[in-house]
Amino acid sequence: MISRTNQVIEALMMSAMLAILYRAIRRLHVMDVTCLLHATADQAAAAAAQRRSMGLESEAFVARAIEQDQLKQLLQEGRIDPIVGSGIVHTDASREHGPGDQWLFGMWEGDRVVSFVWAATGYIPATENFSRSAHLGSSLNMPTHCGFLFNAWTDQDHRGRGLMATLLQKLIRDDALELKLHDWFATTDWTNAASQSTFYKSGFERVGRLYRVGRGRMQASVVPDLERRMKETVLTESNRQRPGIALDAPGLRWSL
Repeated sequence: MISRTNQVIEALMMSAMLAILYRAIRRLHVMDVTCLLHATADQAAAAAAQRRSMGLESEAFVARAIEQDQLKQLLQEGRIDPIVGSGIVHTDASREHGPGDQWLFGMWEGDRVVSFVWAATGYIPATENFSRSAHLGSSLNMPTHCGFLFNAWTDQDHRGRGLMATLLQKLIRDDALELKLHDWFATTDWTNAASQSTFYKSGFERVGRLYRVGRGRMQASVVPDLERRMKETVLTESNRQRPGIALDAPGLRWSL
């Protein structure tokens, strides 16, 4: 029993040391490690029911979509954090990927947006899916029944109130954007335990990790069996398209 406890302690210490090393390397903008998460609408509904039974439902705020013109005004007037970005509403298809669409969904307190998350379908460009370094983003192709969530953020003074979990519930269980999707994927930084915890409590499960290293043309993606697990996670008919990693990210890619 003591030996097993020591092994657990050693594993935790090793994980903590690796996290510290990764954070140091990440400051050089030469490496990004992200966790890929997945949930179905049914899993999100079950998680939402559990939150209600624990009295964690947030009712003091209003959740609704934010249009592109509205976003510009919010940014100009300082009523939303600039980390939201400008947003890409639509991406046309190319030789390397299909079309893609994106929506911004936010939690309002009066006339301010204090929490938000981007939802996307189809093609998600690498410039929208990265951890700390934009040039190390990863492009994804989502089939018609899959959605993707990214850039989830909550104002520091409003954290711990379940706002992001409520946004995820509205998007996935209640289908607030009327997208009629069955599966949802999301990515978080490997070391962002708080974000991962929020997604786990909302019904998400971890699929795997995606590693991006390098600069400029000297870049590479290391995908440890990730694409196969993405496809196995989505339980659909064999003739339906499965999610995958797009081919337009710079550099090389290895699937291990």
